[in-house]
Amino acid sequence: MRRLHLLLGPLLLAACVMVAIPAAQAATDTVTVAGQSHVVNGVDVRRTTGFLVRYTPAHGARTGTNVYGFEAAVVNGKVTTVADGVGNMVIPSNGYVLSGHGEARTWLRSRATVGANVVLGTPPPTVTNRLPDIGVRTLRQFVITTVGGTKMLKFPAVTANIGEGPLEISGTRSTSTSTDWVSRQVVHRSDGTTVPLAPSGAIFYFAGDGHAHWHIRDFDSYDLFNASGTLLKQGEKHGFCFEDNTTYRDWVGSPKHPTTPLSPVYTHESSCGEGRPGATQIVHGLSVGWGDTYPASLPDQGIDITGIPDGTYLVRVTADWQNFWQETNE
Repeated sequence: MRRLHLLLGPLLLAACVMVAIPAAQAATDTVTVAGQSHVVNGVDVRRTTGFLVRYTPAHGARTGTNVYGFEAAVVNGKVTTVADGVGNMVIPSNGYVLSGHGEARTWLRSRATVGANVVLGTPPPTVTNRLPDIGVRTLRQFVITTVGGTKMLKFPAVTANIGEGPLEISGTRSTSTSTDWVSRQVVHRSDGTTVPLAPSGAIFYFAGDGHAHWHIRDFDSYDLFNASGTLLKQGEKHGFCFEDNTTYRDWVGSPKHPTTPLSPVYTHESSCGEGRPGATQIVHGLSVGWGDTYPASLPDQGIDITGIPDGTYLVRVTADWQNFWQETNE
């Protein structure tokens, strides 16, 4: 915005009059009308441009305002009377009047209907879900191996959480030998509480593959496409147990990512049920700013490319490809 400044010479006035105008109360108060909050610019002061003012019985019998505003009388936390473009509203002896001009008038008119709830003061902060956002880091270090006639395209994969809260999956079953696992996502909230979501349908199972621990079936999918986008092969890795074992970029300790823990929260022992085939409760987790690295040396960590000719191909790894879990970016 460009501003033009003019320098004026001294002005001679025939007379000077001192006028005292009451200053508005500092805008530290708020009012919530029908669930939405607005700053109150003053109490029992003159309503000026764009102001929202609260008039109490201490101000007098009426607000003394002009017709260029919207006013609402409030008694016992409810709007009892409204007037638009009238002004000078009667102030209830057991309540107060909200009077808005300009933007505040528009806001008050849209919220203050007769019977609407009104709360003075700053409302409690809104509690929000801090959902994860699970993704896969850029794939690198591809290696082709051939064992017993099977040709494998091997590669490490890092599944990372770049969301607002951890991915936490709780699995429970009725007895130590039953297969009636129920898996639920546990969402962490901004007020420090947690809430379990509805059962997801994800499957828990105990298997070796070099480790004696619990897995979630088919968390990631591994796919091979040709240059024209046709799906040729899918990986045979089905078991996943995610844990905090790899930091994501510079998130740990960064003030830009305050929900990132400084050290692993979900470890192999706590997150995968190591050596507990009879467990009736398992928690899998991946913290914000942390990832889980699956090295290429693990069994089935790759795609069987036996019979695939030399050429250019696309490898795609998709996290939560069945959309079992709620995320910030679906």
